[in-house]
Parts: sequence; C-alpha cells; structure tokens
Amino acid sequence: RSALPRYQSGDIRYVVSLPDPGTENEPLPLPRNANKLLQLRFHDVDDIEMLSPQFRKCRAPQKEDVESIIRFFNEINQAEMGGQDQFAILVHCESGLSRSAASAIIGLTCLGYDAKTAFDIVCEANPHSLPNRRMLRIADGIFKNTQLCQIAEDHRAALFNYAGYEDPVKKIERDYRSSFRFKIDQMIKKTARILSRLRGSSGSAVRKLPSHAH
Repeated sequence: RSALPRYQSGDIRYVVSLPDPGTENEPLPLPRNANKLLQLRFHDVDDIEMLSPQFRKCRAPQKEDVESIIRFFNEINQAEMGGQDQFAILVHCESGLSRSAASAIIGLTCLGYDAKTAFDIVCEANPHSLPNRRMLRIADGIFKNTQLCQIAEDHRAALFNYAGYEDPVKKIERDYRSSFRFKIDQMIKKTARILSRLRGSSGSAVRKLPSHAH
C-alpha cells in the first residue's frame, strides 16, 4: 500500500487491489490510467492461523475470492490474446508479501506459466515474499494440476530455516493440537468419515436390489 503513489501516474493497464476489510473509507492512490480494476477485501489469514482465537474474527480469503482473481486474469488473457505490445499489471495488498504475492502467482498461472515458474518470478521480484498458502491451496483445487501450496510450504520452510528461527505459525499449530478444540474437531471428522462410509454402503445395497427383484 505504501508504494502505491509511485505507480499512480504509470502506464499500468490492470490492477488487482487487496486492502484489508474496514479500510473502505481510506482512499487508495491507484493508477489513474488503468483499464480494469479488481478490488477484494479480506485479511491475510492462513489455514493454520484460522485455528487461533486471535484470528477468528478475521475474514479469511474464500473460494469466491480466488475464483474472482482467476476470472480477472483469464479476462486479461483473452483481452490481450494476439496482442504484440507489452502491458503492466499491478497487484497490491497491505504489505506486499502475502496476499498480493499469492494473487500474482495465481495470475501468472492463468496467463500460461507453469506453477514453479510463476512462483519463481514472484519470489525473485521480492525474495521475502510469503505467499498466502490458503489462497494457493484453494487455487490448486480449482486448477486441479498444480502444486502451488506445496511450493509455498517448501519456500516458507527454507526462508525460516535460513533465518535461523521458527516459523511463528508452528506454535499456533502446536497450541491447536494440544487444545480441547482439536479433540472435538477430530471427533467431528471421524464421525463424518463413518457416516460417509455408511451412506456409501447403503447406496451399494440399494443399487444391488433391482438385480435380485422379481
């Protein structure tokens, strides 16, 4: 966000703007000449962070947000198909490290780059990027043939290993696994699996009935 003024008068054709919820009344100095703008508001929350009480009131990125990003970049791809001129896309969030990085990776994948190349381009531009893994996990589910979330996991582990200290979300995960909520969640998952198997068995039995009926 703090770097936006330097791009306000630039030749930027497309903008993806990802400010925090609750900042609707704060004006953003977005590029004046942009042809198309996508603005979504959600917090920089990962799957693991959502397990912590301090993040429960946050609005985490949802599937519809990632779908909007994919649709936006697919529209860019279609609009620019066959064009010979270069064009610029600005993707911003609050700190430029997580939501915007994940969005840029998703966007480059839509524009035809393989997952690893898309990831490398973004992290080369900003080596301190920690792309939002929840967004990438959702994107993997939509793309079907990518491993963006796993690449992000490996990248994150390497960064913290190099820095020489533990990833803060590891403590959140440990606290969750030692909590009563974890036990309840495990019971719910186990019950859901049992019910799913029972429904499957019941369905098999029902399907077999017609072949024995007279």
